[in-house]
Amino acid sequence: MTTQAFLDILKSNPNLPLYFEYRAGEFVRSDYHITEIKNVSYDTVDCGGVQNTWEETIVQLWENETPEPEHSVNTDRALKIFEVVEKTRPTFKTTDLKFEYGNSTFHTAIMPVQSIDITDKIIVKLANEHTTCKAKDRKAENSLQELELACTPGGGCC
Repeated sequence: MTTQAFLDILKSNPNLPLYFEYRAGEFVRSDYHITEIKNVSYDTVDCGGVQNTWEETIVQLWENETPEPEHSVNTDRALKIFEVVEKTRPTFKTTDLKFEYGNSTFHTAIMPVQSIDITDKIIVKLANEHTTCKAKDRKAENSLQELELACTPGGGCC
């Protein structure tokens, strides 16, 4: 899901409660805060020696150690936070949107949106991502001979 697609959902569903499910049946506490909206640019070199670049938008969700029963985030409040950020610098709109979250029982992770359920509230279901080997993935895509050795025992990639 792109940042703009998420913003469009928020705009078309004014004043609905906004919840995040980070694991099946487990939700970010309802008194969470949106503490940062990050434009992230990646510039990497994989084990096959190929440079990769891409950008993402990452929204950080945070729970205060002391519960705040009077605090909640709805679609309007989330949009206002995005507007505050936009006044300082534009947010990447066409990039993948991910959410960063962790608590005392769940390691901090950056998770993409798996799906969004909209009823009388919005539930953003987050997905777990796994690491991958880009050289191996390229091999599957185009089977270049030099990649045949990548990510295999003795292949010299790691």
